Amino acid sequence: MRKNMVKAIENFLLTKSDKIQKAPLIFIFGALSLELSRHASQLFKKKCGSYILVSGGPRRKLRGLTEAESHRRNLIKHGVPNNRIILESAAANTLENVVKSKRIILRHFKKIPSRMIIICQPFHGRRILMTLRRHLSAQTKYIMQLVPTKSHRVKNWWRNKTLRTHVIDEIRKIGEYTQRGHLTWR
Repeated sequence: MRKNMVKAIENFLLTKSDKIQKAPLIFIFGALSLELSRHASQLFKKKCGSYILVSGGPRRKLRGLTEAESHRRNLIKHGVPNNRIILESAAANTLENVVKSKRIILRHFKKIPSRMIIICQPFHGRRILMTLRRHLSAQTKYIMQLVPTKSHRVKNWWRNKTLRTHVIDEIRKIGEYTQRGHLTWR
């Protein structure tokens, strides 16, 4: 890939991690990488968030566990009390992560919080942000925390066939989801 193409893709897809601010809720988007829940537990210990919501359904690789349950176990292992963890264990994709979690957030908080810390993998941040603004709240301040993982790192992604495929697939999904009306560009 040419440098200018790599730069254009990164400029579009890579949202930046925001300076951390306190928020009532830390929201982890489902993924197999436990680095996400480890990062969330560190923020929780620093009192950046009062609750952690983990969204993610069953995955074959987890042998009967959901992504949410796998992260819950990791959060507890890293010192987060179980009563501060909220689970959404049915979502199969980003849109479902948001739509199914919205009901849980409203049940727990009675309204959508004005600030939320979002934990996700680097190339997934743009689509998550667009989905949150469309299906959760356009008024909420989303404090993005992009966590590089073993399988989703930013440095030299274009040299790795698996990462390159993942990045191109992410761009495709943004186009498809936009055509279906699932994303907002605000």
